Amino acid sequence: MKNNTTVPTTYIPLEKFHIVPITGLTPENLKYSAKKTIRDREKIPHTTKLNILAKNLGIKGGFANYEKEFEEKLKPFMVKNNLYKRVNLLEHKHRGMQLGYTQFTHQQVSERLFYSKGQMPSKLFTGHDFDFSGVLAWDMHDLYEVLAKDKYWEYIFIQKLHIKLFCDDSFELDKYVEAMKEYYLVDFNEERFKKLLSLDLNTKISLTKRLTGNLPSIFDSATNNSDEAFTQTAEFEEVMVSISDLIIISNMFEIGGCYNLLGNNLTNFYDHAFGSDVEVYYENSMSSDESEVYIKSAQFLQKILNQRFQQSNKGWVQVIPYNDNLIFLTDENGNYDFVIKNQRDKVFSHQIYGDYLKRADIPSFIEDYRFKRWEYFNYKGNRELDSHLAEQHYYANGGLAKNYPGQHVILQNYYKTSGDYIIESRSSNKRLHGFKKVKLAEKELMVSELITIDELNDFLHKNHEYFATRKGDSLPPLNSETDKNLAATCTFYDVLAYINWAEKETNVPLRLLAYDEYLAVRDNEVGKSAHFNKGRDMTFHTPDGRQYPGHPPYMNESDFDALTLRFSENLTNFEKNGLEFIDSNFFAEWLLEGVSIRSASLTSFYGDDYIIRASGPRDCTGKYKGVKTGFRLCYEIGQ
Repeated sequence: MKNNTTVPTTYIPLEKFHIVPITGLTPENLKYSAKKTIRDREKIPHTTKLNILAKNLGIKGGFANYEKEFEEKLKPFMVKNNLYKRVNLLEHKHRGMQLGYTQFTHQQVSERLFYSKGQMPSKLFTGHDFDFSGVLAWDMHDLYEVLAKDKYWEYIFIQKLHIKLFCDDSFELDKYVEAMKEYYLVDFNEERFKKLLSLDLNTKISLTKRLTGNLPSIFDSATNNSDEAFTQTAEFEEVMVSISDLIIISNMFEIGGCYNLLGNNLTNFYDHAFGSDVEVYYENSMSSDESEVYIKSAQFLQKILNQRFQQSNKGWVQVIPYNDNLIFLTDENGNYDFVIKNQRDKVFSHQIYGDYLKRADIPSFIEDYRFKRWEYFNYKGNRELDSHLAEQHYYANGGLAKNYPGQHVILQNYYKTSGDYIIESRSSNKRLHGFKKVKLAEKELMVSELITIDELNDFLHKNHEYFATRKGDSLPPLNSETDKNLAATCTFYDVLAYINWAEKETNVPLRLLAYDEYLAVRDNEVGKSAHFNKGRDMTFHTPDGRQYPGHPPYMNESDFDALTLRFSENLTNFEKNGLEFIDSNFFAEWLLEGVSIRSASLTSFYGDDYIIRASGPRDCTGKYKGVKTGFRLCYEIGQ
């Protein structure tokens, strides 16, 4: 698939949350950029913006000096280095279907070149004109098809024997051969099998591949020539494919961890003897032998991949620094691209929750907004490397895949640990009515009972603008009980808006319980109704009061939204640390991480143990599963 090359806009973050879009380097380009500045609140004079742009491009003395340098130095520099036409030298012109070869972004390349230790590479593989649509685009179906005629090659590649042979010290080829003999009985040719496995990885072998272009279309069956279409014989061609390419294809799902800009990977400095960082991560429970094989296997693939790309100049660009802030990339055919120090690929969105919640309705405990704003406007560094180190930090400190909280969360925690990002301490010595004091291992919390229907209705009445524009499940049918002291049901965004309002009412930094805090308050104990086979505790009713015997049948969204969902009359609670919890698997509570936990079983929204990872939709109350989701508040007591 060939793509049209387009040049993306470069964004430069300024102080006070202003953003300048850059599309070119001429003085006229920069004047236009200054006019198109995306500003937050305070206005910046046009001349000031131009001077800042000149500084960001590494030119001292303001914009007037930039105009002079552009004519006297930058233009001659571009002519000398054959930089005539700007194109996107990161965009893959010939994409395949494999997802492992992700296009690098300009910010990613910029941060690799400007914020990496060591000597700057002179060449970088971006894949811009490399053919990813050829053999490397084969999938496992293609691989099985071309190997089907030779059981020896099929076993070698499908069983990934090259990786076992080169990376696993515990792998014994002779024992494997004996097992193969037993499987194939007298048919197995040990000599040929070992000979094939010992061939140089650059050796090309002949394979027969079906010509997909000549296959009949499924739409032919609808034409008058359907019989002819189905009797048409498939055509085949002979293709020569290297062993290394077949290894890459057979490990397509692992390639993503090798195709990156970490260290000297995909540069002219790549050392096949030492390799570079690979994006493979594992839990502490994995044995040292297993983890060693895991890493060595990825490094083996990375080595093969680098060797494959180094076989030609396709996909490579020359790296030509102009100064400490501006670097040109060129394909040596007169085409060029550039990256700027501390650039961004996108405009920052202050509406981190989109249309679900206005920035003014976000409570103080939501660190996501503050962190994302800091990371965009203030942090200068190599985010790809930081993300890699954050993953390693997460698993090295006992993190589990089943409760993986998301890349932005572990990155935030990594920056917090490194001291780059400081989370504001929020606590209060006030004692709010209805809150119970709970002592945890390293802190003391004041925790409320579940927010009631009455309390939610009071908030909605006093914040009618929010109620009128909110999105998600309709709230009145979910809070229609006669007893308004029962727990309220709402979406996560409703919870955030409620807490934002309650903070202003109480002048206390309120928040939700975090997952680990909730378990601690509960002493990790489940309720009596923890088993799902007990049946549902909630009942659906039509608007005119008729009760469904079970979950309603499928219906259109508006009709389902109008149904009421009510608590069972025999619903029971249990007490932990002086707080009441609903003993039902069909009632859940929202947690600080933006996920919900089922009250009785302490399981996820989907009923499994992956609480953090198996999060339900935040604009959903759980109604479509027959679940009500409520919340309780807490705050830390100052030390």
